[in-house]
Amino acid sequence: MREQRIARSRADETQQHRGRPVRSALFTGILLGIGIAAFIDETLLHQLLQWHTFYWYTDQRGRILSDGLFHAFSTLLLLWGTLRLWRGRDAWNPFNRNAITAAILMGIGGFNLYDGIVQHVILRLHIVNELVCSSPLSQQQTFLGICTNDIPYEIVFDLIALIVLGAGILLWRRTMRAK
Repeated sequence: MREQRIARSRADETQQHRGRPVRSALFTGILLGIGIAAFIDETLLHQLLQWHTFYWYTDQRGRILSDGLFHAFSTLLLLWGTLRLWRGRDAWNPFNRNAITAAILMGIGGFNLYDGIVQHVILRLHIVNELVCSSPLSQQQTFLGICTNDIPYEIVFDLIALIVLGAGILLWRRTMRAK
């Protein structure tokens, strides 16, 4: 009798935790993907090319501060995702590696698509290439509040984000079917 209860309890526990590795891989990968995308954005667009800052509508001191806060946020996401990855390292079989890779791609693409649509167009925090426009306040030629000279950069930025997001979704679906 006792053995049957233990067996039932284990079966219930297995049923409850069946989806947990998939959710864990998805969450961990998305955290890492957002952190990686933000790190690449900061390093390439903010520092090396110096095309934009996180918040354009302020003086240089405010721009540096906004970039610093953005950098701190992305570093925390990378550390959190890495910690989750390291803690679950015993469970990372080929299925989980593919799931995490897919989730990382979805995190990168999703974050950049959010950045391009919400932060660039809706909130107008910044644009992809601030060097092609004289200043945020003197945008005579605008389309949706975006300097027309920046539109090609915005389109390429969003297309790359869509491609990476789509690749992540396709890999995720393929991985889930193979499970």
